[in-house]
Amino acid sequence: MNEKITQLIARHEAFKQKWLMLNNDDLFNWVMLQDEMISLSSNLKSEYNENEIRLKVEKGKRMIELKTLLDDNGKKLHTESTADWTLRAEFLNKDIQQNALKTSYELLYQIAQLITEYINIIKLNNKALFTI
Repeated sequence: MNEKITQLIARHEAFKQKWLMLNNDDLFNWVMLQDEMISLSSNLKSEYNENEIRLKVEKGKRMIELKTLLDDNGKKLHTESTADWTLRAEFLNKDIQQNALKTSYELLYQIAQLITEYINIIKLNNKALFTI
């Protein structure tokens, strides 16, 4: 996972550890952290989408190359399925990186969304304390 994501999640966990001991400044800072997390998540999603477009083009070019390769007798070296499996093998690492990037931005966004719920619970608790 990206170091920046790890740092943001660590800051989030620190706020969770304080739980009901959070003051107004902490709550504000937690909301600011939420904003940072959502922003980074959006940037990572954009990077993922750009990479997907580039990968599609690279894979398409490589597929054409594989399907046009001929042996010494002028016979095609690859069938549709062997070209497809060759392509999968060649792009395995890039596909794994893309999967990790997608998982990272989705996780970060989901964690950021939970911050609102945590803050609402704290606000309800604080309201209950002052209505007694």
